[in-house]
Amino acid sequence: MAAYNDEPSPCANCGNDAIKECGQCHRVVYCNRDCQKADWKKHKHICFPQGAKCIRCLEIIDDNNLRQCQVPHPVHLLDDAGSSFSFGSGGVSTWNFSCRACFKNFTKEGQNYNERDTAPITKGAKFCFSGSHTIKPLPDTDLRRVTKDAMVLNAGPNLQQQIDAIPVTMPQIRILTIQSTGGYDDSIQPKLEVSMPELETLQLIDVAFQKVTLNQQLTPKIEDLTMQNIPDECQLTVLLPELKTFSMHYYGPSSDESWIHEMLATSTKLVTFDSYKLRVGPELTFAGNSLQSINLHRAELLHSLTLYAPNLHHLSLQACYNFEGTFTILDSHPRFAPVRSQSPFVVNTLNACLSPAIQRTLQSNPRIVWEDDGDATNPLEAHFAGWQSGW
Repeated sequence: MAAYNDEPSPCANCGNDAIKECGQCHRVVYCNRDCQKADWKKHKHICFPQGAKCIRCLEIIDDNNLRQCQVPHPVHLLDDAGSSFSFGSGGVSTWNFSCRACFKNFTKEGQNYNERDTAPITKGAKFCFSGSHTIKPLPDTDLRRVTKDAMVLNAGPNLQQQIDAIPVTMPQIRILTIQSTGGYDDSIQPKLEVSMPELETLQLIDVAFQKVTLNQQLTPKIEDLTMQNIPDECQLTVLLPELKTFSMHYYGPSSDESWIHEMLATSTKLVTFDSYKLRVGPELTFAGNSLQSINLHRAELLHSLTLYAPNLHHLSLQACYNFEGTFTILDSHPRFAPVRSQSPFVVNTLNACLSPAIQRTLQSNPRIVWEDDGDATNPLEAHFAGWQSGW
């Protein structure tokens, strides 16, 4: 308590007249140090230097927002947990989300939500974080924060202009999400081919891209790439040596699938490959010492698979209805250093249609551990699998 008020004010602890200010925030006064110590447990949550910026929400802390640190859910850390639509007058549509920052769920609901005729109502966890400000560094594991080098672009008439302006508006951008605002509008067909040298995470969700170019010249540092509902005719170039996590849902068949083979050949540091209804084929080749998880759920055109992944932990071939060609598991690869011991990995073939030769390959390989499917049977997938097999 180094500062003094000219006029006495009530002590924040006992209420008596006092003139000694808190030396850090200068917002409250105390009779003496004992009163300050007694009040500290309560006062510490709003004790910030004048003009301080909250580390979590990045806002300047002033008398109007002392107790109002509120952080929205980071868009790039949201998982789609399903949606429902009801069209027509009075129809209600909902989107369900799960947040990987706060591990909470919430729902956005509104009339004709897919058309954004009315502002949606959020039910459940409205904020990723709601509580006290802080000026102390947060642990790296705490993702409940506003990221200043992240950008979210929503599909609309000006989307192409916004994309082209990224090198100027945010040259050091590290996280980018380009998404639909509800309904899939195939009249908006942007191109993504701009320089983003610091970009690490990219999400392209439900936007009818005409062209996407990601390579060492434009986006050399991308490690995490998510694509959902990319048009089959989109001109794709994905050549990313630093790529570690790849996810693609709903794609194909396409007249040009060369991009995915080139991507897999280039992404030698890939750790996780996740897909759902990725209709490419007839053959895919995965090779890398870093690969740990491959999910090919409903890869309906996949016929053959070649695999070199000595550190693989999990392989899912669930509902691959035409996997009747060859399955080759390599012990070595000319592009990669040999690994002394190769780990066992779990295989999920629930509702997959496998040729006898592939079944023998799987059953005879000492690395393979069969996944316990339990009650995970999907009736629709089981129906298609049975129909494909002639049950």
